[in-house]
Amino acid sequence: MLLFTLLFAFNSAVTIASSSPSQVVLPKPTGRYLVGRTACVELIDYSRVQPFAPGLEPVRLEISLFYPVIDQRHHKADFDAVAYFPAAVAQFEDAALSDIGVRAPNGTFSKLALHLASDETCQRSGSHQPEVDFPLAIFMPGEGTTRLWYSQIAATVASNGYIVITIDPPYNVDVVEYSDGSLVLLNKTLWGTEDYEALARTAYVGIQSQAQDVSFVLDQLSNVTLARTLVPNLPASGFNTTTAMFGHSLGGSTAYSILEQDARVLGGLDMDGGLFGPGNGTDKPVMIMGCGNHTRDHDGDFTQITWAATWPNLTGWRREITIADTLHYDFSDYPVVFETLGISPNLTIASSSHGTQTGTLEGHRVLEIVTSYVTGFLDFVIKGKNSPLLDGPVAGFPEVAFQY
Repeated sequence: MLLFTLLFAFNSAVTIASSSPSQVVLPKPTGRYLVGRTACVELIDYSRVQPFAPGLEPVRLEISLFYPVIDQRHHKADFDAVAYFPAAVAQFEDAALSDIGVRAPNGTFSKLALHLASDETCQRSGSHQPEVDFPLAIFMPGEGTTRLWYSQIAATVASNGYIVITIDPPYNVDVVEYSDGSLVLLNKTLWGTEDYEALARTAYVGIQSQAQDVSFVLDQLSNVTLARTLVPNLPASGFNTTTAMFGHSLGGSTAYSILEQDARVLGGLDMDGGLFGPGNGTDKPVMIMGCGNHTRDHDGDFTQITWAATWPNLTGWRREITIADTLHYDFSDYPVVFETLGISPNLTIASSSHGTQTGTLEGHRVLEIVTSYVTGFLDFVIKGKNSPLLDGPVAGFPEVAFQY
């Protein structure tokens, strides 16, 4: 038996001039569309057991949807300053990031807001927005973070004409707030071990489970009745669940591994995650986006070794790029959030194998690069559009190097 529970988080319309002075609003998404969000949707799969729960639990997923808004009655200046985190998650992140060197006093992240479309465009009835069939893109976060730490990336990709679904797999991410207000935290017993063979086994199970999560979400989104409660003005047929996936770290590993398991996923973009798990190779398009000098290398770290070992098994279109002056968590919203809030990570911790792992590239620039190449990949895989960004180095992005 499958069950879905919906909790929508919309806010009343405000303008830039009237936004609360206590809020710190992230940049407006840069694409051609305004962006709406369905903040919290809970999907429960009773046919499977959550592998990392301390007891027997069904798989209980939280997802968010970011979608383009094309209602021409609204001006570019109209927006809702929508809370980046729910209150309990903001409090958790204040404490968690302070513990690893980010100077974030209590209340720091509760101030943070996304620049989204006016709530009036999100009404389930009476909208003047015409029906538009935007393609789906699926995203999963890295282990130990949360889908919410990628909301600015998701919103920016959505502004380029995609409905972006972000998925949190509980016990793999640092915190998940369920629709009843309860919090589920990372299983540190499994993920915090220094036994790297045990950690690799955990990661393998996690990737396998997350790939099944993605397929389950796509199955649920095939339900037209559900679909039309999630995004306004969908076509009568609901979502087109032919899609592509991108992800960070363990989510990037999942974006690769699912390719030979679900025919609906046409290509995968891995942002600095290992290429291992149930997938052994594919002829579908695969792109690796690595930080700094993180390239495929048989003598490198675990991620680099998996890239080198798997590369010959990628028999279709493939690309590997690196972004200079970045570290592992530059593929999240960390850089632009820290920059916007005016807080700085402890640089010793940030450059180590633990902590925030952000580089020196300016936050807005990291966001621009990452979202431009993600959009270029999605355009290529889903729409068949060729982008010069994917063909080789371009003058507009000198930080990006191709690894041939």
